[in-house]
Amino acid sequence: MSGSAAKDRRRKKASPHRAAAQKTAAAPAPAQVTPASGLGDRVSWWALLAMVFVVPLATSNFTILGFEHSFTNDVFEIVKVSVLRILTCVAVGAWAWNLLRKGGRIRHTPIDWLILAFVIWVAISTATSVHWPTALLGKPSRYEGLLTFVNYAVLYFLVLQLADRSSRVRSLARSLFWSSVVVAVFGLLQYLGVQHPGWVPLGFEPNRAFSTYGNPNFLGGFLIFSVTVALGLALLERRRVWRLLYWAGFGLNGLALIATFTRGAWIGGFVSLVLLSVIAWRQRPAMQRIDWIPAGASLAVGLGIIIRSLSSSSEVLNFARRIGSIFQFSSGSGQSRMEIWRSAFAAIADRPILGSGPDTFRLVFHRFKTAEYVRIKGGSSGADNAHNYLLHLASGVGFPGLLLFAAVFVWAAVRSFTTIFKRSDDPFRLMLGAFWAASAGYLIHLFFGLSLPGTSFLVWTALAIVLVPTARSIGVKAARWGTVAGLAVIVIVAAGVAYQGVVLAADHSYSKSQTASLAGERTQEALRATELNPLNADYRQGLGLAYLAEMRAYLQAGAEAQQKGEDTTPYEKQVVRSFLEAKSALEKAIDFTPPEYDNYVILASLYNLAGEAMDADLYQDAIQVAERGLQIMPLGTSIRVQLAHSLVATGRMPEAVEALEYCVQIDPTGGEAAAYLAGIYQQQGDPDKALELLRSVEALAPGQPGIADAIRELEAGGGAPIQSR
Repeated sequence: MSGSAAKDRRRKKASPHRAAAQKTAAAPAPAQVTPASGLGDRVSWWALLAMVFVVPLATSNFTILGFEHSFTNDVFEIVKVSVLRILTCVAVGAWAWNLLRKGGRIRHTPIDWLILAFVIWVAISTATSVHWPTALLGKPSRYEGLLTFVNYAVLYFLVLQLADRSSRVRSLARSLFWSSVVVAVFGLLQYLGVQHPGWVPLGFEPNRAFSTYGNPNFLGGFLIFSVTVALGLALLERRRVWRLLYWAGFGLNGLALIATFTRGAWIGGFVSLVLLSVIAWRQRPAMQRIDWIPAGASLAVGLGIIIRSLSSSSEVLNFARRIGSIFQFSSGSGQSRMEIWRSAFAAIADRPILGSGPDTFRLVFHRFKTAEYVRIKGGSSGADNAHNYLLHLASGVGFPGLLLFAAVFVWAAVRSFTTIFKRSDDPFRLMLGAFWAASAGYLIHLFFGLSLPGTSFLVWTALAIVLVPTARSIGVKAARWGTVAGLAVIVIVAAGVAYQGVVLAADHSYSKSQTASLAGERTQEALRATELNPLNADYRQGLGLAYLAEMRAYLQAGAEAQQKGEDTTPYEKQVVRSFLEAKSALEKAIDFTPPEYDNYVILASLYNLAGEAMDADLYQDAIQVAERGLQIMPLGTSIRVQLAHSLVATGRMPEAVEALEYCVQIDPTGGEAAAYLAGIYQQQGDPDKALELLRSVEALAPGQPGIADAIRELEAGGGAPIQSR
């Protein structure tokens, strides 16, 4: 009897938890506060839901629908950032309008002050940066400057105010889920080889999933969030059909995560799922038999992808080799990453307090690039991020900024830890735990990668979600001047929305300049892009390149006219005009962004071309520009090739040979410098030395343009290796 009674007591003790586990998803979150009501509140909330759904899908590449070109030059991130900022503006405007006119409650936590301190520090770093426009807006195609950090803080504040009940947190999770299903399916189709001409992978291996993020690494970061939240929804859902749907979505996201072949995302995803498993064990959700069918199917297909990859000869697409390479720092991507980290440490040591400015790593990397990095990656290779977000952030905003950033998330993790991990009769804790675990996994992923607004907005959203239960609130009364203040806010946010339209229009013009078939059309569109968005350094450089291309086109047309015996005077005038326009545009680009190395290379090549076609005195200008470029990047090889060309043209052959031999020494794979140097060797009567040099380059980096042809011609005893300008 005593044993039976003890069992009955255990059943009674467990029954409240079982009953709670079977509640609907509408179970309220802890520390609920009555929300402000009104149309403004609802519009603000709808904007947040739309943001979570649309941002991951946002892209300007609609070639799959029959369009010839993408709408913008930056196909992915600029569109995601614009959608993020537009919807943030809408949400802020609607929320502020409601609060100022009707009053309400404002939730707050002590962490809010830490976030404010971090944003203020980023603003100070921006004001003292090596290039304030980049620090303000972020590097093009990355965009994590001051404006984005302000956006993160505002988004956090809005979610803290509006995600005030379990139903709303569930809605956010569902928005993310349905968006992720589309993203994951598209990525899996790419993995299976279903490629559209407008969606070919650039810069990475075919069959790696990149979906609407344009890069497997960026997609992997997003999938850490989506796969974890999908599992949380599946475990929390009571209705069978919906539970199966969530399990299916979890499987699709997990398979897409594997198909990215991104190590940092694998590690982050694994950690987040382990953490969610621990949270689920603590909360003891009621498991159902149907769970094992989709879970088992996902596991089987995932193992199939992994086993299939083992037969691949690719170091990247072979799962075992990819995992093994995580701990290899003496070769491959691990070795180059170590060299980038060394450069990052040097940049941090140079400006340890305020940093060089947020998202300016590319500009300082020029100066701190190591010789070993050049040997591994080539003289023309650069890094626009530190491939470790903590180092990237420290180099941008200094150690104080890094400590403030770390303190925000560490304090939030500690403050919400009890809410997430303490055993509770509230099954909704599992949903909060999914956002908590996803954030932890994503932050771990950032140790190996970089942060982009199109994904990182989710970690700031999750930050607010897990803090809502511990937030306090204060009442705010409607002000007499509330309508006037509300209108002022509406005007400001409308200006913000309009500005993003201008940003997209500028990038559209820049895209047209890159695809234009006529030189005049290219310069027109590049000029329009610069006028619409003068703070974008890439557009200024693009304008100079457009005029340079125009000059080359007129030189060719003049040469063809001369061969036909026609008057070349009109072409000569156009060549001079194009040269002057290109010179002016590139000098302005250098004045606008002094640390940008590429501008010096382009300007030096312009002077060399003009020296050959117009006036030999311009070679001296090329030499001066090249010397300035070497101050920006001491290990620059492209600028040395331009320097060598002008030195040869001015009769300073020994100095030219010295410059080119230095290029070959630090970058043995550099075909441009090697081909030019081999040509000089041959002219000096030493074809054997030229042939030896070219064979060495071809052996180390086969397939570079012109090298194999030059080798064949030398072996045949005639011809000359290609020369570079």
